[in-house]
Amino acid sequence: MNNDALVAALGMDAVAAVHGYRQQVISEADRRGLRLVSEALSDVVQLSTEVYTVVDPIDIRLAVLPRRGRGDLADPMLRWDPAHGWSLSYRGEHSPRDHYAGTHAAPLDLVPTAAEVVAWAISVLDGHTVGHRAPPRHLDLDDDPGAIRLLLGFASTTQPEPGQTSRAAVEHNDRRRHVTFAT
Repeated sequence: MNNDALVAALGMDAVAAVHGYRQQVISEADRRGLRLVSEALSDVVQLSTEVYTVVDPIDIRLAVLPRRGRGDLADPMLRWDPAHGWSLSYRGEHSPRDHYAGTHAAPLDLVPTAAEVVAWAISVLDGHTVGHRAPPRHLDLDDDPGAIRLLLGFASTTQPEPGQTSRAAVEHNDRRRHVTFAT
């Protein structure tokens, strides 16, 4: 299921769900000592000299910041999209190096819990685990209604405060959690 199909099926609930998912992963990473910063919600990004990509609000892009004593972790990028799930790459790479869900994944593998994502990412970054080299194929998030329900459950983590629109609530929650968006 690509981004357009997810938005067509779920409307603005898709954006709220992905935002909630992003926030849960950032919070879990912070709890475990991994600092993540969310990249632009929507932008054209240069991956290398001649390669550009469009970042969609349905995509999650989290830059891994260095930790004390771990300067080697300055370049990784943790990404999620509804077609491939979570992946880990390094700045300047055109395609991800490691995927959470492999070629024989089930729809629920595209939406692991925040704790599972962070544990996997830390394990890969520390060299204890190697992710799948190829992303899932012929797999749609909506093949399992449970996967869609799981994703939609993340929307409840970013409820608007009284008098705020959904976008304002998203921006407010980001400031409150000290998450910065690159512009």
